[in-house]
Amino acid sequence: MGKKLALDFATVRIIGFSLVQIGFFMPITGRNSGFSLARRFMDGIGGLGANTLMGLLMYAVTLSAVVGVVISVLAKMKRTKIPATTSWVVLLVCIASGLIVFFSGLNSPSLQAGGILILIGWIVALVGQVLAKGK
Repeated sequence: MGKKLALDFATVRIIGFSLVQIGFFMPITGRNSGFSLARRFMDGIGGLGANTLMGLLMYAVTLSAVVGVVISVLAKMKRTKIPATTSWVVLLVCIASGLIVFFSGLNSPSLQAGGILILIGWIVALVGQVLAKGK
């Protein structure tokens, strides 16, 4: 008979965090990717004002997504025991840092493809995390 497709929740989190990383390289607002937005915040270019905290929060989005992928891969390999609180903290840092920048740092927050992909990635990773808790 046909092979059954097994998709565990660590894989769902890996997909979600990977979407966040891909979206960070794409245009998030206007023609600015996540890295160019962070640089503009740090340098005060384009009316964004020199706001180092907002720039660091932009970098925190992608760095926490990288950490989320690493933690999920380690959990999938089952070689090390990763506490559930670690996964939750990484996910919440990723989401909170992005939302803080979106609601308080951007002048005209109209999302482009990268911003939408980041939102989808957050939702996928959150669903994977919530479903993994019930497992």
